[in-house]
Amino acid sequence: MGALPSASDYERLLRSLPPRKRLEAEAILRAQREAQRGKLSDRAWIEANLWIRDKERQIIRLIFNWAQREYHAHRTRRDLILKARQMGFTTLICGLFFADTLLRPNTTSVIVAHDTDSSEKIFRKVQLFWERLPASAKAAAGKPRFSNRREFLWPKINSQFYVGTAGALTFGRGQTINNLHCSEFGFWPKPEEALVALREAVPADGYVVIESTPNGVGNYLHDMWVAAGEKRNGFKQHHYVWWECEEYQSAPMPDELRVWQVQLKEMGVKIR
Repeated sequence: MGALPSASDYERLLRSLPPRKRLEAEAILRAQREAQRGKLSDRAWIEANLWIRDKERQIIRLIFNWAQREYHAHRTRRDLILKARQMGFTTLICGLFFADTLLRPNTTSVIVAHDTDSSEKIFRKVQLFWERLPASAKAAAGKPRFSNRREFLWPKINSQFYVGTAGALTFGRGQTINNLHCSEFGFWPKPEEALVALREAVPADGYVVIESTPNGVGNYLHDMWVAAGEKRNGFKQHHYVWWECEEYQSAPMPDELRVWQVQLKEMGVKIR
């Protein structure tokens, strides 16, 4: 990765950069330092190697935002995330699972979205990860096989990444899933039935991440949230609201604020 600049040179460079470029420079330096120590963390690998399409339709590095950093620092192997929209959790989990799938042979990662349109959008994120991946990382994983089921399969490392849709899922039964992400779980049809089948495929040392925006009370997501708070189902609660994220600086519409306050109160979420 090249020689590191001196501390004074680096500080001077950072001060001259706009905020986004400053974050990218910090991420690259972090990856360089970790590489010199002989081991790259998943965050450093992701920020150095993965690219995304942002809200302005620009292709940029996947640099963790506040919510992503907070979750990454406190993630467990069984997480239940209640969050606002467009905070980057699907992108982050895609990146974490993609890194694990490529860096650890014999890994299977599965992301299940609540509808077909969402699953296609998620798979496009994964495609962009692969398309913009450095040549050395591609060579290490080997050439992938593609299928019409929104799937990457790397025969060289015997690893697989699959994106499916709840209600039309054919993957998982009888197979081992090392990383499972249930996206917008509160909007799944028959969520309890689907989750039972999927969780049976995940070993104890695998990851299960369930995330969703709120969808009222009295449903399976609400039951799971309450049970997690009472430590009855093995999941850890994580909740993130829009005003905690640095990207959300404009004031909400009054109707939006009222809906969020009511839903969070009904679900027993304490607002920090």
